[in-house]
Amino acid sequence: MPGRDYIERAVEFADANALRMALYQATRDVDIAAITPERVFGPVADSVEFSDVDIALIRAKAVEYLLTEPDESALPIPSRDEIVELLEMAEARKLAPDDVVMRHHIPAFVDMPFQAKWTGEKVIPDGYHVAIVGAGFAGVAMGVQLSQLGIPFTVYERRADVGGVWSINTYPDVRVDTLSFTYEYAFEKKYPWTEYFARQSEVRAYIDHVARKYGVYEHIEFGSDVQQARFDEATQRWTLTVQGEDSVLDVEANVVVAASGVFATPRDLPLEGISGFSGQIVHTTEWNDDIEYAGKKVAVIGNGSTGVQLLSKVAEKAESVVVYQRTPQWISPRANYGAPIADELQWLIQEMPFYWNWNKYVAGLSTIDLRNALIPDQEWIKNGGAVSERNDMLREILVGYISRQVDGRQELIDQLVPNYPPMTRRPVVDNNWYVTLTRDNVELVTAPIDRVTETSIVTADGESLDADLIIAAVGFQTEKYIWPTRYYGIGGMTLEDVWTAHGAQAHLGMTVPGFPNMFMLYGPNSQPVASGSGLPTWFEIWTRYIAEGIVGMLEKGRSSMVVRRDAFDEYNDQLHEEARKLIYLSPSTAMVRNYYVNEFGRLQMNAPWSGERFYELCASPDESQFDFTSAP
Repeated sequence: MPGRDYIERAVEFADANALRMALYQATRDVDIAAITPERVFGPVADSVEFSDVDIALIRAKAVEYLLTEPDESALPIPSRDEIVELLEMAEARKLAPDDVVMRHHIPAFVDMPFQAKWTGEKVIPDGYHVAIVGAGFAGVAMGVQLSQLGIPFTVYERRADVGGVWSINTYPDVRVDTLSFTYEYAFEKKYPWTEYFARQSEVRAYIDHVARKYGVYEHIEFGSDVQQARFDEATQRWTLTVQGEDSVLDVEANVVVAASGVFATPRDLPLEGISGFSGQIVHTTEWNDDIEYAGKKVAVIGNGSTGVQLLSKVAEKAESVVVYQRTPQWISPRANYGAPIADELQWLIQEMPFYWNWNKYVAGLSTIDLRNALIPDQEWIKNGGAVSERNDMLREILVGYISRQVDGRQELIDQLVPNYPPMTRRPVVDNNWYVTLTRDNVELVTAPIDRVTETSIVTADGESLDADLIIAAVGFQTEKYIWPTRYYGIGGMTLEDVWTAHGAQAHLGMTVPGFPNMFMLYGPNSQPVASGSGLPTWFEIWTRYIAEGIVGMLEKGRSSMVVRRDAFDEYNDQLHEEARKLIYLSPSTAMVRNYYVNEFGRLQMNAPWSGERFYELCASPDESQFDFTSAP
């Protein structure tokens, strides 16, 4: 047991609201209950603020409690009603029943909060098998569901290790841009993250840890590239063609779960003359330790999340760096980005009952109401505003941030401030990108690239700048869901056939008519615009939905299920109608060059509902929306 000084430092590092909630849940201290924080209007959402006196009281009482060496396992798990009471306390407001459908699960007090279950006796026919394509966050989550249920499965992974995008991307300073406390599964408690925003290597190690701990790793076939999958109407099974290291095999499965997601196919760099460049060209997905940029003239093409993350590290060692910016981004700071988690806080997370749960919840509070910031306020606009009070406030804050970061250099400010509102594209977190642009060896170029010569990049204004190394930070072909595998459904039709008219669409982001027993993870319109939880939790929710579908088929003697066309059409009509309410599709936004919106002007990445509503839709399969085939 550490001494008082250590514990006092630990509570100083702790989040005041999370510490307060953990302390109150464990002790029901009336003094803690009497604290009344203030909800403060902010640019994205309201924040919950405490006075200095209240913070001091919370910390002092937490120190005394921790000195008693409390045992969390001896304390009761709260009931649903108790959780709702605590949520209202954490948010400093009353919550309606519709507000807590998903919310009450987020603190994750139970072991497996989103695990599917058998409703009766487990019945699995001989030879029954599920194929999962991809061993990233999504594929491993699906494997955990099936492992817990005892349903046989194999995960096919084309690379040599787990991780998906967290295995592929190893460029300088790559890391998550959401807090590590929210970028984790709800069933794996108290993982000892070393940084507030985990680096690539740590995220990949986390996925590997979960795969091994929960019985998934031994089911993974590495170096196995699923080239295509065909559904056989006669057998009601899928045949997967798998390219291995030395052979190509056809394997059968009753169910296929496509877990390769949307960030699997790198975007090309289609520039005139690119093949004649004498230097090195590296897409960020191809980065490896042998790539040398020290002392070289480097061109970085792209200023999305990847380009913003790597620039400062590259500029420290390169002779020169030219940043080619096509579209300005709203790039914002994050508290503790790049900072380690202190040992004292690590100790507190492990030892303070319920702190992990409430820290997880509080870490996501700013995104629970995020959807409200995405809706244009017509009254506000009528009175001279641009979008809404929150959005305009955010714009003012970010413009001020840009100005300070570049030392008020007006030429740079003019180049860097977007002409569209914040929140209309994917948020980008600043990794000293703006400051790096002020270095003597860094130049920002906003003129379009015209062509590439043997030794340089030439822009449309005729300027030619030499380069030894071109870093293509141009992202992924996000319109190509679950590529590069080709899926053939009933009658041999492909997903591309179905998606020709309007772009990629799915029912709840998971199923498509004509493709029985095929489910997608992180499919079209699956990313919630708001919810208070990170993507890994949603993988648990979606994989529960899929697992319940599989369990339902097995328990009821069915060989296949396929979403009905009318249910699919009705859902997508409602989705696109709801999407029209959001800023993404407003005429004043960056609809062009925005991967949130497809070439047909439709929202393609996001689910436009509140997190609570989307959770309701994804909670369990609605059998009325599916057609079933009975097993022979």
